[in-house]
Amino acid sequence: MTRHLPDNVRPLREDPVEAFVAPEELTPEMALLVAQTFAALADPTRARIVYALTRGEHSVGDLAKAVGVSPSATSHHLRSLRDLRIVRYRREGNRIYYTVDDAHVALLFREALHHLAHVAFSLPDHPEE
Repeated sequence: MTRHLPDNVRPLREDPVEAFVAPEELTPEMALLVAQTFAALADPTRARIVYALTRGEHSVGDLAKAVGVSPSATSHHLRSLRDLRIVRYRREGNRIYYTVDDAHVALLFREALHHLAHVAFSLPDHPEE
């Protein structure tokens, strides 16, 4: 699956991955993309959905039960997460199964949990590698 940058976002360096990982400056367009990603995860129900999906693939019905909301509400949240490429789906017959879009989503979520653990337990920062 090929992903494309919006027309108005251009890499700052030759390597497009490096441009995203360590840009010389955060352009307004890139800042918007980052903000949209974090905003999508800022909803507690969506956070619970994404966490469940970091643990494995689930159907809409299974996710709805796991997070305690209706299948309709779960589908609405999944659509928003799918639009931002946070989750992806596959169809098997008339059932749809969701998972995180790639390992970066799971890593982002795990890093957020590590940050919260450091805050909760007043742990020191990790040394620079």
